[in-house]
Amino acid sequence: MDEQIFAVQEYGGISRMFTELAEQFTTDPTLGVDLHPIDAPVANHYLLDDQQLARTLGVRAAKGRYSALWYYFTQRRLKADVDLVHSTFYLPRGLGDYPGVPKVMTVHDMIPELLEKNRRRLDVLTMKRRYVAKVDHIICVSESTKSDLLRVYGDVETPISVVHHGVDAVFRPDVPPIPGFPEQYVVFVGNRTGYKDAAVLLRAFATLRGEFPELQVVFVGGGPFSGREIRAMDALGLAGLVRQVSLSESQMPSAYAQARMCVFSSQYEGFGLPALEAMACGTPLILANCSSLPEVGGDAARYFPPGDGNYLADEMRLVLTDDMERERLRTLGLARAREFSWQRSAKATADVYAQTIEAFSGR
Repeated sequence: MDEQIFAVQEYGGISRMFTELAEQFTTDPTLGVDLHPIDAPVANHYLLDDQQLARTLGVRAAKGRYSALWYYFTQRRLKADVDLVHSTFYLPRGLGDYPGVPKVMTVHDMIPELLEKNRRRLDVLTMKRRYVAKVDHIICVSESTKSDLLRVYGDVETPISVVHHGVDAVFRPDVPPIPGFPEQYVVFVGNRTGYKDAAVLLRAFATLRGEFPELQVVFVGGGPFSGREIRAMDALGLAGLVRQVSLSESQMPSAYAQARMCVFSSQYEGFGLPALEAMACGTPLILANCSSLPEVGGDAARYFPPGDGNYLADEMRLVLTDDMERERLRTLGLARAREFSWQRSAKATADVYAQTIEAFSGR
């Protein structure tokens, strides 16, 4: 694995996935994957906080993201005793490293291509299309992402495999509540703006607040509320009923497990890891019916049309008032989550490596 994403992201879903895979590869010899040491300064906390994994991969804390990126861009990797390179991001320099070695990439979503208003500054520097054309195998994190990739780029001759994310065993229902949390709350995890569409949850909640006066909404992560968000909540009469918190990774299972439900209203996802984590914690789950979310939630979640606050309010009301439906979602969610694991994801990824090496050597 190259160090691209570990230099780019301090936190984030992509670096989380590669850290989980690295953990599996370095602790399970039956997978047959030996990771070459990265030997570089990185900014990623998931990797740095796992001291054993950090030592195994030879990484150390950079002064910051720019320092880590500077090192990555200036230290070319031309030769190494490796059989395959898994590119962790799409920076232009990556394709020039390790010439003559087969390369694999993971496509996580097609957000920059399909939702141009949500393009990040870093997306301007990336060369995803060129990677797709040049690598020897593509991994997509969902069938939905694979479909979007083919829709945007047309016929892709490179072999494509779908490998779902997993869920860590720490996400489980039998965890204590977080001190200071409300007794009854709806949880929303991650960024709130743009296509993540936290606004639809607020509109739905505003229609329910008279029926459920003890209920609150807790937004986990995503940073403090902006002035615009505060004004919108005030206009909806939600002052004092909505809060934002930042939690450690160890607290996340409790945030899910003690919630009356988890609402994931994003209008586009490449996979949607919070949905899987909520199910693993036995939390009733309501998803926007779009992109990869039905692929993750299956029949273990309830769905609403993206952006439809009235429909979402009806679904929330049902989950809050129907004990049998809530228990059904809990039971199905726990079973559904057991179908996903990082061990299974790592095994499927290792199989891609083996297939790619074999195909490359047969040319």
